[in-house]
Amino acid sequence: MGSEKKKEKTGWYRFGSGLLWAGGQFAYNWFITHELPMGRTLGAIGSAFIAGWSTAAILGRFAKWGAGYKVLMLSGILIGIAVFSGAFSGLTSLIDWFNSKEFKVDWTKLQDFLLSGSVAPPAGLGLLTGLYVRAKIPRPKKDKA
Repeated sequence: MGSEKKKEKTGWYRFGSGLLWAGGQFAYNWFITHELPMGRTLGAIGSAFIAGWSTAAILGRFAKWGAGYKVLMLSGILIGIAVFSGAFSGLTSLIDWFNSKEFKVDWTKLQDFLLSGSVAPPAGLGLLTGLYVRAKIPRPKKDKA
């Protein structure tokens, strides 16, 4: 009764990270690339929100295991780029994955993405997400045995 643990409300960091990514993508599209079709901009913002949410969820698990801020920043960059590069392929690729008999990676497309300027926003946002998650999730307490 008295030893019941209070559940901490730490789940909002995923939503905050999603908003951070969506805002960063909006700023990139609006001020840097000047993409006029609003549909493409809204699609990019939605994909960025999902990428930010997913990246924060993965990094949150690392943070709960006790990873430091340097590990989370580096992981945020790598995971952010990986998730973000797949986020723009759309929901139609999900249907293709379910119907596929084998898994293939388009290495030339991945290389083109990694060598383009489009990799800068997810790299920067991944770095910020690592710092954000480390600040929001407390380190686990070490047992003194």
